[in-house]
Amino acid sequence: MTKEPKIYLFDMDHTLIDNDCDVSWKQFVVRHSIGPADSLEKADYYYREYCAGTLDFNEFIKFQLAEFKGSTEVEMASLADWHFNEYVKDRIYPDAVKLVKSLLAKNKIVAILSSTNRVLAAPVARALGIRYILTPDLEMVRGNWYTGYLRGSYPVGPGKVETARRFCSVFNVSLAETAYYGDAVLDQFILGESGFPTVVNPHPELAEIARKNKWPELIWKL
Repeated sequence: MTKEPKIYLFDMDHTLIDNDCDVSWKQFVVRHSIGPADSLEKADYYYREYCAGTLDFNEFIKFQLAEFKGSTEVEMASLADWHFNEYVKDRIYPDAVKLVKSLLAKNKIVAILSSTNRVLAAPVARALGIRYILTPDLEMVRGNWYTGYLRGSYPVGPGKVETARRFCSVFNVSLAETAYYGDAVLDQFILGESGFPTVVNPHPELAEIARKNKWPELIWKL
């Protein structure tokens, strides 16, 4: 096996940032009367289901992308930046910034691999200087209007493994030559395939899996 990773993949929510953007997005839309008032209760329910590994992803995506349906790329990019400034900008882990900057300074390939959609992930990637964003793409009509549905696969659980494998193949790199940093129990699949797995602030279920597999653990704080 290679002595050091050729590609570094990072989960985003609760790994690079002390925040879950899918949840804070709903907090944002309720706060600014962009979405229905019961969005927070539903977001909390879906987050608990995600943490438990029992989330109905089709149901969740329909809920999560409700505000995107019928909106333009420009409109949603503006709202995503607004959301980032209010809920995310001050929640980026300093240790994450330090590590990512050091990797980029060495010309390493660094990517965000997250189930949070590309529109919400983009401001985080820009803030960290990360070029590659491996997240769900959103379907558009005539290249302008969002439909409220995903385009392509959903990178969560085993889906992250397939997304990572396709990305790595572009550089002729195997997953065994790749590092992955993640926090959630569903990250166990990509962590198990990665040659350099690291758990960051892991959920209890993942922490137990990490101990059994002797994966390194990092605790990052603000």
